[in-house]
Amino acid sequence: MIEIENVHKIYDKKEKRGLNGFSLKIEANECVGLVGPNGAGKTTLIKALATLLPADSGTVRVAGHDVSTDAAAVRAAVGYLPDVPGLYQDLRIEEFLEFFADAFRLKEPRRRAAIEGALERSGLVGRRHDFVEHLSLGWKQRLMLAKTLLHEPKILLLDEPATGLDPLARITLREQLKQLHSEGVAVLISSHILSDLEDVCTRIVFIADGKNVTDAATFAAAPASQAIRCEIEYEGSPETAESTASALPGLKILEKKPGLLRVEVASTERDTSSLLQRLLSAGLVVKYFDARGAGLEERYREKFREHS
Repeated sequence: MIEIENVHKIYDKKEKRGLNGFSLKIEANECVGLVGPNGAGKTTLIKALATLLPADSGTVRVAGHDVSTDAAAVRAAVGYLPDVPGLYQDLRIEEFLEFFADAFRLKEPRRRAAIEGALERSGLVGRRHDFVEHLSLGWKQRLMLAKTLLHEPKILLLDEPATGLDPLARITLREQLKQLHSEGVAVLISSHILSDLEDVCTRIVFIADGKNVTDAATFAAAPASQAIRCEIEYEGSPETAESTASALPGLKILEKKPGLLRVEVASTERDTSSLLQRLLSAGLVVKYFDARGAGLEERYREKFREHS
């Protein structure tokens, strides 16, 4: 659905690079999170995909169409939600949707069906005659997403869609994105809210300085198998704690202090249970034992420490 190959974008005479050889491929059944620090090139990339910003070199194809030569076909296939969406506050909700249905050139009866569907999807059927300005931020975001879906795009491009939303609105947004993904819509979403991406996305892509970060370029958002990191607070001999933990096959000690161990073990509950049993059998008093996989936040810190 999306093919990006060695794309470059230079903004000024000082050769400030928005994109610097970035590459990515997204299939129809994927929801991909785009993650990186401020200025990494996330918005530049999404705007290039939405045909709003031409790349200086490289290849960008969306739904089989080249964005530089077939922009109209790309726009017909894409739903784009910018980081600062434009809202016409003095329109009523139904008028707002009618305006964009006309902008998408929807004809009757599809036009009316799309508007009614958008009202139902956003939960605004009973408020169709309210003015947009009277909506809360969360409801405005629901309306914007519904507007973005009026023409039934095959691909969604979302730039920081959860910024400023309260927890309940973020939960609603996540549920909507999961539903869209289940319906076969390909999604590329940029966000700094890593927990949301981890919950929604099938894959995470790291970007910094306009280029791919890490040799593999991507990580599964929820890998089926990954190392588990354990933090252990204990009372007893540090030497006993270290030697007992080290005896577990495949265990790696990450940090050791008197009364504290941080280790990494293989990705099964049996391994972590075995570690705890060994420590107790060695006569140590375990005061705290926390075992969890290395989540997206952990991987983000590892990958972007040098960019902070």
